[in-house]
Amino acid sequence: MSSLDLLRSRVSRAERRSAETRLQELEAESFSEALPEGLNATYSSGSEKRSLEFKRPPQTVNTYLSILFGSICGVLARKGLQVLTTYSGSFLEGIVWANFVACVVMGMAVESDRTWRDLIDDSKHKPLYASKAAIPLYAGITTGFCGSCSSFSSFILEAFTKGANLPPSYDYPTAGYGVLEVIEVLIAHLGISVGGFRIGTHFTRAVERHNFALTPAFYRVVEITCAALGIAAYIVVVVLIATKNDGGWRSWTFACLFAPWGAFLRFWLSKLLNSKVENFPMGTFAANFSGTVLLSVFTLLAKGKASFASDLPIVSNILSCHVLAGLEDGFCGCLTTVSTFVVEICALELLHSYFYALVSVAASFSAMLVILGSYNWTVGFTAPVC
Repeated sequence: MSSLDLLRSRVSRAERRSAETRLQELEAESFSEALPEGLNATYSSGSEKRSLEFKRPPQTVNTYLSILFGSICGVLARKGLQVLTTYSGSFLEGIVWANFVACVVMGMAVESDRTWRDLIDDSKHKPLYASKAAIPLYAGITTGFCGSCSSFSSFILEAFTKGANLPPSYDYPTAGYGVLEVIEVLIAHLGISVGGFRIGTHFTRAVERHNFALTPAFYRVVEITCAALGIAAYIVVVVLIATKNDGGWRSWTFACLFAPWGAFLRFWLSKLLNSKVENFPMGTFAANFSGTVLLSVFTLLAKGKASFASDLPIVSNILSCHVLAGLEDGFCGCLTTVSTFVVEICALELLHSYFYALVSVAASFSAMLVILGSYNWTVGFTAPVC
């Protein structure tokens, strides 16, 4: 081979490497704009190491109003799905359907690039937003609706309920079969949630072949409408709580009252903590773990017997019971999330994703086991008064 041919070969290999590097950068940029809650992921160049780094999410008034509206819609969707799909004889309670639906919608949102392109494309006009993660409506869908429709703490509580064989109880051959029940619930929930996320991404890929995209003018109308509906819905909730003193539906209104604050706290935790530990979304972990601990405490107050010989729970006042139910479904349910948890599992490198999932589930379940398990085996549980 002549010197000229050798030089051409080296230049060709260098161009290929440059093209491959640029392709990896473009894929990383595309994925970073797709993550919910403003979590922008960037991958280090090179084939041996891939790290997930987080940047602080953008904050605007419309972002918070979109999360407000999305969280109220999300908690209502979760409670509605639970009522519709929970029945005598069902292996899994209705929360699995809520987690599945939330992960499907999350997959659709994460994969949607063409839908938002006219809002961030600066080739034709001045872009409205710097990236997809900065779009308030996108935050309302992912952080607000999906994060509130799914609930990490509720699915951990279901695993504990099956394992401890709490009412409605089943005739296990031995108490050791409760361990098998816990494993079955964990595998089923995580498998169904990840499957739902993949279904959502595939659905969006099929739809976006038709080149659908939101125009800036139409998006502005939708954004303002959602913000106004969020404010109006919260005002209605406050008025109903203040003027209506009875009815089983009060647990629903209290859930809507507390839901936005759980979603906001999760958003703030992700902003403050997700960048602290490499390849471990500490903000989402903190939200899921703390929400599970709080749910354990609220469940203990609402269902734990006042004494060993009593059939009444610790909290026997009906209004207080409704407030606890609202805190359980609204604040804890919206503070914890399965949809974002699944996105992060799918985004992290293989070993890091398994480690993150294992630590999150094991730590949360262990905390619930200590709080609820110790009380159940010493005093016991009963039905709530509401």
